Amino acid sequence: MRKKTNILLLILILACMAVFLGYRAWDAIRTDTQAPEISLGAVSPEFSVTDPQDTLLQGVTATDKQDGDVTASLVIENVSLLDSTGLISVSYAAFDNAGNVAKARQEARYIDYTAPRFTLSAPLLYRSGTSFDVLNNIGATDMVDGDIQHRIRATSMDNTTITSAGTHDVQFQVTNSLGDTVTLVLPVEVYTPQTYAATLTLNDYLVCLNTGDSFKPASYLDTFSLSGTTTPLQGRLPSGYSLQTVGDVHTNTPGVYTVQYLVTYKENSAITDRTYTGYSKLVVIVEG
Repeated sequence: MRKKTNILLLILILACMAVFLGYRAWDAIRTDTQAPEISLGAVSPEFSVTDPQDTLLQGVTATDKQDGDVTASLVIENVSLLDSTGLISVSYAAFDNAGNVAKARQEARYIDYTAPRFTLSAPLLYRSGTSFDVLNNIGATDMVDGDIQHRIRATSMDNTTITSAGTHDVQFQVTNSLGDTVTLVLPVEVYTPQTYAATLTLNDYLVCLNTGDSFKPASYLDTFSLSGTTTPLQGRLPSGYSLQTVGDVHTNTPGVYTVQYLVTYKENSAITDRTYTGYSKLVVIVEG
C-alpha cells in the first residue's frame, strides 16, 4: 500500500512538472516579443522653429503585428542640431501593448534657425572696490528655448583678478537645448570711482549688424545724468555737450567690435568753468 502511494505521488509530481513546463512553453509562444515598426517619410521634412514640437511627428507612423496601428504611441525622444544651417536629428520611439519598444531616427531641417544670441542690459563697466557679478548684465535669447540667461557661463581669459582696475577679457558661453554652443569674448572694464563724474546711458549695449550695414555711433546715445539731473541725448547733443568715440567698426568685415563713448558737458558760468564726463561702451557684432 505504501509503495503504491509513493508511485502515485511520483506520478502526480511528474504530471505537475509536465503541466508547468508545457505552460511555460505555450506562454513563450503566445507572448508578444516583437517590437513595432516605425515608418518615416520618404523626404527629409522641413519645419519652423516656432512650430510645436509635435509637428516633428508629421508623416511618421508605427505599426505592430499584434496590435496594428500604434502611431498614437509615438514620442520624440531627442532633437539635436547637426550643423549651423538648421539640420537636425530627430529620434523617435514607439510602443506596443506588450511594452516592446521600437526606435528610429531621421534628419529634418529648421528652415529659419539661428544660433543663440547674447544681449547686454548694461555695459560691462564696474567701479573698483565694489563686488560685482559679470553675469548680471549679460543675457542670451534663443529661437527654440527663449530666455537662456541661466545657461551662460563666464571664464576669465586673464591671469589677473577680474575685480582689479583695468580691462579683462572674459569668455561667455551658452548652449541651447539642441546642443548649439555660442562663445563670445568681451572686455570687462574696472575703473576707479573718481574717473567719471556723470552717468552716460545708451539705448542698447550690444547690437548685431549684417555685413555692409551702416553704423552711426551717435544714434545709440540715450541720456546724460549729473547731480540728479538727466539730459536726453537722442537726436542731437544739446549745447555744451560733446561726443568722443574710441574704436572703429568695419561693417564690411565680420567680427566683434567695441566702441567707447565719452560725452563731456562743459559748464560755463560766472562762478565756475568745469567739465563733466560720462562714459559707456557698445559692443557691435558684424555678422558674415
